[in-house]
Amino acid sequence: MLLLSVEQILDVCHLKSVVNNVLCWIYSSDLSLKMTERPADDAVMRILLMGRNTCGKSSSGNLILGEKRFKRHESEVCEGQTQIRGKQVSVIDCPDLLDPDLNEEQLEKMKEQLLSGCSAGLSSVLLTVPLEKPLQNEQQILDYIECLFGPEVQKYIMILFTHGDDLEDLDQTTDEHHEDLQRLVTECGGKSHCFSKMKKVKAQVEDLLQKIEGMMTENGGRFFIKQRQRSNSKDARLSFFQRGKSRSGKSVDEDIMVCRNMSESLTTV
Repeated sequence: MLLLSVEQILDVCHLKSVVNNVLCWIYSSDLSLKMTERPADDAVMRILLMGRNTCGKSSSGNLILGEKRFKRHESEVCEGQTQIRGKQVSVIDCPDLLDPDLNEEQLEKMKEQLLSGCSAGLSSVLLTVPLEKPLQNEQQILDYIECLFGPEVQKYIMILFTHGDDLEDLDQTTDEHHEDLQRLVTECGGKSHCFSKMKKVKAQVEDLLQKIEGMMTENGGRFFIKQRQRSNSKDARLSFFQRGKSRSGKSVDEDIMVCRNMSESLTTV
């Protein structure tokens, strides 16, 4: 039987310790590299843009991304990513779901794309509203969003005013000249932001992201569709049925049927 001296035993223990330290360093370094290859999903700010056609929705998405990623009158849900001050930002541009020109096949495709893009959770839903034009179906779109995602989503909805180039005082404008706009903002908890070509783009975007981060902090994180839509889908559809008023050219029954189909699609995932 081989007997080791105390010195030899200590040498072996020291060697094992060195090897373990090296292995731990290699593992942690490899893990660190893997983690930096793709940002954690929780660190990504996900923004959904909704609104009627010609409201400046796609242009607003391009403004946030800093590039022309979205085209006007897209017939499918599009997504773009960027990084702003170390923050990964994902923007989803959704076509007007109440557009009377949409056929069943296009709407079905949008359902799948919307579910895929929003399944990881949403930081905010921005309802784009052009300031230089009268309101059309914005109120109905707001009701429709609640129908699709459940009443809890209202905490995450912010009005994004577009075409605010000549605007000096947003509060004064909504209070004195656009009572319907004020009602819309009030329904969204007073949360609003305005994009103007007359101001620096970077500052406007950073200000918007700060508002969204503040909203997420207040709401305790993101809005997740799967967890909440399952329990709220029936109430949401009933609420839309009771309050729905067609302003987009479709009949109320058509709008409700579309909403019911999309809600059922979201809840069966």
